[in-house]
Formats: sequence, C-alpha cells, structure tokens
Amino acid sequence: MIENRQYRYEQVIQKIEETIQILQLKPGDKIPSVRKISNTLNVSTTTVFQAYSIMEDRGLITPRPRSGFVISDKRSGTSSSVKGIIPLPEFVNVYAMERIMMKNTRKYGVINFSILAPVNELLPIAKINKAMQAAIKEVAIDNYQYPFLEGHPRLLSQVALHSFEWNKRILPDDILITNGCLEAVSLCLDTVTRRGDIVAVESPTYHAILQCLESRGLKALSISVDPVNGLNMDELEVALTHNKVAACVFMPSCHNPTGASMPEENKIRLVKLLGERNIPLIEDDALGELYFGSSRPLPAKAYDTYDNVLYCSSFSKTLPPGFRIGWVAAGKYQAEIEKHKFSNNISTNSLLQDAIGRYLEGGTYNAHLKKLRAVMKVQHNKYKEAILRHFPEAIKLSSPSGGFSFWIEFPEHLDITEMQKVTLMKGISFCPGHIFSPSDRFKNYIRINSCPLFNAKIESSLAIVGNLAKSMLLM
Repeated sequence: MIENRQYRYEQVIQKIEETIQILQLKPGDKIPSVRKISNTLNVSTTTVFQAYSIMEDRGLITPRPRSGFVISDKRSGTSSSVKGIIPLPEFVNVYAMERIMMKNTRKYGVINFSILAPVNELLPIAKINKAMQAAIKEVAIDNYQYPFLEGHPRLLSQVALHSFEWNKRILPDDILITNGCLEAVSLCLDTVTRRGDIVAVESPTYHAILQCLESRGLKALSISVDPVNGLNMDELEVALTHNKVAACVFMPSCHNPTGASMPEENKIRLVKLLGERNIPLIEDDALGELYFGSSRPLPAKAYDTYDNVLYCSSFSKTLPPGFRIGWVAAGKYQAEIEKHKFSNNISTNSLLQDAIGRYLEGGTYNAHLKKLRAVMKVQHNKYKEAILRHFPEAIKLSSPSGGFSFWIEFPEHLDITEMQKVTLMKGISFCPGHIFSPSDRFKNYIRINSCPLFNAKIESSLAIVGNLAKSMLLM
C-alpha cells in the first residue's frame, strides 16, 4: 500500500519506474494499465492518471490509442547507468531505522564493525593531552568564556594551511568551526534549502545525511555511485534537467560507504555543472585525508571558481572523534551560515579548539596522517582477505580508494535484517545497507568498517558473519 497521501502520485511514479527497471522494459513496450497499478498499489485511478500525466510531460511514456501507455523512445540514452531510468525525488524516512540500529549496537555490540572512527591505538593521545594541558594552563581564563563565533584564531590559521596547495586557497576569515562535520552539513542545508526542496544525494549515501534531510522535510534525489569513480555525472546531469534541485550533498573523495573517489576531471566537471546552474554543492570531505594512494585527492572546493561550494570537513576521522571539531568554508554563503550557527548554539568548545590548534602547530600532524594511512591500508588488506576467506563466494566486495569501509553486496534473497539480529545476539554489529538509502534500497548490502585493529577475535567475528550468511543462503 502506498502511504503519505500528499505525495501519492510521486510515489506511484517511483513504483512504476522501479517496475520498468526490474522488467527491463524497452522503448515501445507497454507499461501496466491504470487499473492494474491502481489495484496493486491500492490508490485511486485518479492518482495513477496524475502520475501517468506527469511521466508523459517528462517524455518518459507515450499514450498509444487502445493500447494504454508505452515506454517513450525519448528514454533511450538518457542515463548510462540505469537503463534510462531518471531519478525521482523522494521523502526520507531513515531515522527510526538508524535509531534502532544504533541502540542495538550499543546494547549488544562487542565487536563493532559499525563504528566509523579511528580507535585509540591509532591516535596521538599523548601529544593531544600535552596540548590540552597547555591550553588549560596558559589561557584558561580566555577558554572559560564564550569563544569567537567563527572559531579560535589558532585553529582557524591551522585549518587554512590545509588548502595551501589548492588552486583556490581558503583563508582563516573564510572558515567557521563547527561541532563536527555533520553540524557543518546541517548548517549548509539550513542556509540553502527550505522545507519541501529537492536535494541531490549519492546512492548509497551516508545515513546521517539522510537524517539531516528527513528532519528538515527535504526530498532526496538519489544519484548512483560507481564503486570506482564515484558519483555518476551523466545521471546527475539528466536529473538536473528534470528536477528543480535546491542543493547537492556529495562526498567526492573516499565516499562513505563505498570508498570510491571521483577522478579530478569529474570533480572539475561537477563544480562547473553546478556553478553554471547556481546550485550549491555541499561537499562532505570528512574522509578525504584517509586515501590509500600516493597523493591526497583534492576536494571539489579546490577547483571552485564560482564560489559555489560549501566545503565541510572534520578532525573526527584523524584525531579524537569525541572532540567533535569540524569546520565549514561556505564561500558566498558564509555570512548566512554564521547566522545559523549563532542561533543554533552560539559557538564551538573553545578549549578543545585551542588544544587541536596547539597540536597542529607542533608540526607532527602530517607524520601522524602518513602513519594512520599506512596502518589503515594494512588493516584494509587484512579485512579484505578475511572477508573473502569466510564470506559466501557470491558476494561483491567494493575496492575502496580510502576510508574505513567495505561495501558488500549479497545475493538478493538474503535477509540482512534477520542476519543482523542473529549477529547482534552474538555481540557483533555491522551497518545494514538499507539505512544508506531514502527508500529502503540496498536491502542485500552491508557496510563493514575496518576500524577495530585486526586480530584473531576480529577474524573469528568475520567468520561468524560469513558462515551465518552461507547458511542462510542455503535455506
């Protein structure tokens, strides 16, 4: 049954599109009749006619006398990745799913493959503690008061240095310190969207981004992600011609959950495509430092000549995640971003900002990043070998270019929800794939994170998950 009366015709369109894709219908093929769709989805024939009318206006279907509707010839060639299916916006409903998952993980998870943050063994804790002690000792009086709205000057200067090699550098005055990268993304959405707007996101995408859309009443327009090259640019361009998109939220480097990174030429094309249309690009670069290659992939912001990229990042994936120190450089939207920050929580913890700034001034951060990347690459290889050793042969495993994640596809008939229940009772947690989609896609996917240091217990836990999947596939 189709729910949500206000937007039923849009959901009908989505269901018809899914049917076309599943049946692999070609131009000229007949689509299900109005009465059949009405009965199947339990909606009125009026709603179906409204949906068909919109699809006809979009050039997706064509009426044929005494034969109903057929697939339009105009569909062919519109998208190289999904057999001509044009992405449609949809409202998001993932909060309840993720809340249950996180609650169960905290309650049962002993071996936690859900966490997406460095474990303590990989952090420069001694140096951070020393910087914290200096911050308390030397300027305690200042750090006990409300800090500057934009952030601690010491930290702003250090963050700005990270853009030294970019074509378009970021200055300290261009930056606002936030409570993690997610607050940065949230502030950007508050600035450039209004309730009911359409926001383009990747498919799959980080589930917390979907929560941000859901809490603001925004519709998600899902654009597919290639497991190697990232965002499907051809599909995005087609989608933009058929939808009024208010903003885009993308992760061009070390994408979560697939680990893909867009080639440089695609990032340049992305910035140009959105810049010419004046569609804001909210760039989540929280994982960009965790690349496995020989050089750090530059963010899309580095190529932004339109002042149109709202760049969001964080230290939560490379330094203590509990500090929740992130930042945003929003270009022409910066002043409005600061207004939203002030109205939300005034500022970010000054003492923690000062401590991170002092640590960065010490000059050891680059060495720490180099070591962290090397360790994570070794971790990645060990996890990959164990997964291939213990999981069913029928899986498809992503080949991340960086980050902490493996995106794993199982045969479609495997019940991931049931598998998760069983593994949780054994003290093992992972992220089910459906929380990375606004419409319950990726039901046969899971995300496994390689953050816990690999050892015999980790391998044993992966073996439990893999053997369970094998046994369930035989049922």
